[in-house]
Amino acid sequence: MASPTGVIPEEFFDPKRLGDVMKFLQAMPIDGDKKELYLVGWARWVGVKINISQRAAVRNTGVDR
Repeated sequence: MASPTGVIPEEFFDPKRLGDVMKFLQAMPIDGDKKELYLVGWARWVGVKINISQRAAVRNTGVDR
């Protein structure tokens, strides 16, 4: 799992900010697998459950897709 600290802005480390985190990651110009790892790391950090479609929505915006 990739650590989301230092990548995702500190103000997004709130369980209510899932949508903002997804938008932020979708806009990043990096590989989709790395985006997904950051999302999973963030979710674990703040204690939020994410589903497969949310993971795919972020992963599929990678520069490698």
